[in-house]
Amino acid sequence: MTLNRRAALRTAFAAVVAASVMGLAPFASAQQTQNPAAVKVLGEMGKATIITEGRGPRVIYIFFDANCPYCHELYTNLRPKVGKDGLEIRWVPVAVLTPTSVTKGAAILQAPDRLKAFHENENTYGKGPTGQGGGIAPASKVLPATSAILNANNALLEATKSPGVPTLLYRDKQGDALLVVGPPDAQQLKDILASVK
Repeated sequence: MTLNRRAALRTAFAAVVAASVMGLAPFASAQQTQNPAAVKVLGEMGKATIITEGRGPRVIYIFFDANCPYCHELYTNLRPKVGKDGLEIRWVPVAVLTPTSVTKGAAILQAPDRLKAFHENENTYGKGPTGQGGGIAPASKVLPATSAILNANNALLEATKSPGVPTLLYRDKQGDALLVVGPPDAQQLKDILASVK
């Protein structure tokens, strides 16, 4: 991911955080018609390194940053839905928000059990040494292979043209590729899950 793109994502994230502090909830924006970027990126998701929850034919990809509060909100809201009605969540780790996004993403990716490490990060969110962001301890060393994974996942996120995370990518029952940016509210999430092919 280019420095300019990363700076733009950080700026977008800061705007969302500022809106949250002012009491304005961020909202998800979904494309109502097939999204050309979503079509392209869905075709390339075989290049992504993912963390899978649940098993089934109904798949949603979610780009997340280990330090993203809205990704954490989405994670929490999805707990009762994972694995139900054939729903499979494929979490795509990226590192775009803060300097520790890389080392926390690496801690998840370098763990013997990535799903367990992902759960640790989210279930202890805001409880780390700084009281902010994902709760997993940052990796002391980022392996070159891990850096390559994060760079590849970051490039896929950039290709969606999404301004930030979380970014959801899926096909609906009509087979259209759709993109949702931001944490859906309860009704939006219900509608999205009902529409997943």
